[in-house]
Amino acid sequence: MKTSANAVRLDRHSAATPAIAGGPVAPLAPLLAGARARGVADGLELIGAAAALLDEQGEVLHLNARALSLLGDHVVLADGRLRAHDRAVDRDLAAAIDSTLRDQVASRVSLSEAPGDRLGVWIMPVAAEADDAFQLLRAVAIIEPGGAPLRGGVAGLN
Repeated sequence: MKTSANAVRLDRHSAATPAIAGGPVAPLAPLLAGARARGVADGLELIGAAAALLDEQGEVLHLNARALSLLGDHVVLADGRLRAHDRAVDRDLAAAIDSTLRDQVASRVSLSEAPGDRLGVWIMPVAAEADDAFQLLRAVAIIEPGGAPLRGGVAGLN
């Protein structure tokens, strides 16, 4: 039997997996989406940004190494979400994440204003790609020590 580029291959992992040049395509899509998301986080780390990638529910998909190093006194990862130790700040952080995801507008939350111990978080939306069903990344949270604001008008990442 001759195989074409548009053939459908049946295997033990899925009922119908499109095959191109003899190899499955569909199982690679989620892996590639995850790799792209990690690439975004790693790229932000290269420029010195501590980044947490968030899905449409506000759950953390990935934290880069710099973001991991900032977890502790003011911000933690709990139940898959960025959380603040202070209850009022935690409510503000959750509301900012929800607002960014819903309204597609960047927001900022101050986690600590103590002199010498300032910490803030920018939450920026990521535009969804209409033709990418496996795109999970919906927002990026940049954790900024020292309270130094990001420069420029941040409307979102595309």
